[in-house]
Amino acid sequence: MRPSRGWFTVAAAAVGTLAAPRPAAAFVRYLTDDGAPFFWAQRSVPIVAYPNDFTQTGMTTDQVGGALAAAASAWSQAQNPCTTLELGTSLSTAPTPLATNDGHNVVIFRGTTWCHVGSDGNCNISYDATALVVTTDTANTATGQIYDADVEVNLVDYQWADVVADPDLSADRDLQNALTHELGHLIGLDHTCFDPLTSMTGVRPDDNTGQPVPDCDTASADVRATTMFPTSAPGEIDKRTLAPDDQDAVCTIYSVSTPPPAADGGCVECAATGGRSGGGLPFVLGALLLARRRARRRS
Repeated sequence: MRPSRGWFTVAAAAVGTLAAPRPAAAFVRYLTDDGAPFFWAQRSVPIVAYPNDFTQTGMTTDQVGGALAAAASAWSQAQNPCTTLELGTSLSTAPTPLATNDGHNVVIFRGTTWCHVGSDGNCNISYDATALVVTTDTANTATGQIYDADVEVNLVDYQWADVVADPDLSADRDLQNALTHELGHLIGLDHTCFDPLTSMTGVRPDDNTGQPVPDCDTASADVRATTMFPTSAPGEIDKRTLAPDDQDAVCTIYSVSTPPPAADGGCVECAATGGRSGGGLPFVLGALLLARRRARRRS
């Protein structure tokens, strides 16, 4: 199994050579080790959030649910008529499940310890405190079909808010902003720039046009404006809405003119990737053969 990258960085500072100029409306997909791009073999992808663990006072349960629903809508057909993709969201008061490859896509709020919780209830991997959010996709290594995606939000190190509804909380992180970025990872997208200090593979990816992505610290204004750019500042809301690059991604991968690829019948050998909003290093969940990349990756 291998992960997909899905995290933001709080700040990016990497030194490297400037990549070739990047065309507008370019995007980057996660690839398995076999070179297969990640994708969902279905039009509707359900996502369930567990807000009972959202113990901060800056947001109500309705605001938490609204942030997730709006983030999902940004990638879905209602706002992008060129795609068939529908990310459906709901809230549950049931006990919070594990973030694992179980076929259920979940959003979990970590308010006690910022780590991956194992089946024994204990932390088996600590997450980097600079990571705002970690997203893990589990996909077939041969085909790239995604089977499971989980998003974990860091309430230990960051305060969250709806900074549009509550502008007095602009020093906090906007939840909808971060979740919109993370759901880009959930559908198979990588970051639109390269940071050699936090890349798990150390290999600069190419965008969909075959051009190498630029370094994060020297990226153009157009690249920095994308939802899939991996940095986030307090009070930022720019990633709530998709840039042309992000729209092109969802409309190309999940186009109305092309039916989704046929499902491959189940995960035999899977890969996982993970990502974070806010920054951090990738990690490997050995028991699941998953690795999290910076939108994070399991391998």
